[in-house]
Amino acid sequence: MKKLLCFLVVIIGACSWRSPDSSFYMMNSEGLSPLSQKKINIAVAKVKVPDLLDRAQMVVYESGNDQVKIMEFNRWAEVLPDVLQATVVNDLIAYLPQAFVKRTYFDSQSATYNVNIEVNTLKAYRGEKVLFAAWWNITDAKGKILMRRQGVYEAKVSGNSIADLVNAQTQTVHQLAKDIAEQLVKM
Repeated sequence: MKKLLCFLVVIIGACSWRSPDSSFYMMNSEGLSPLSQKKINIAVAKVKVPDLLDRAQMVVYESGNDQVKIMEFNRWAEVLPDVLQATVVNDLIAYLPQAFVKRTYFDSQSATYNVNIEVNTLKAYRGEKVLFAAWWNITDAKGKILMRRQGVYEAKVSGNSIADLVNAQTQTVHQLAKDIAEQLVKM
């Protein structure tokens, strides 16, 4: 009888345990000022990221060592490449309000200008800083590279929360998108 009672207590305890709720995050493009009223057609390809970052879980680096934490319960609302692509598209729409800007998923979809981004690193240090480096290029409708650049960006994290970290990551993506918009205006 005691064994049965202990077994039932263990089963009831196991059934009542639940994992913490997950939090989901997106980057936003609020508060960006237009750079130009130029009317152009732009397609932004899916962003390429290192395998470590190609996931919904947030990746946070520990300062002072090589430890990486994959935050199981703090996630992007989509996988990171999609979040980055959507943010760059929305940023370009804000920076170039007269432009037609869209996401593209296949090489066969092209516009007057096609933007391709390949992330080298996106290191987020909680409570400290975000380091973001990416190669990007602009091609014409035939795929000819018109311009290729590497951008390296850094933003200070204003607090210790995941929301503060996401805000800093968003700021670095805004810097990248602004560099791209400035080049598109010159073309």
